[in-house]
Amino acid sequence: AALLARSVLRSAARPGPARRGIVSGPPQSPLGPAETLVGFAAMFAACLGPAAWVLAHLDDYRKRE
Repeated sequence: AALLARSVLRSAARPGPARRGIVSGPPQSPLGPAETLVGFAAMFAACLGPAAWVLAHLDDYRKRE
């Protein structure tokens, strides 16, 4: 009973989650075309780079059998 009371009191004494700095609306400084292009290129390389590496070296992986 003491453990139950302690856990209830602990959760009641603790305030809710801290407010985050989330702001809705348009960005204060919009991205330019160069920054957008760099972002797309980085995402493209991060997602498709490893797959391209494996496909390019597929014969090397088959020869190791």
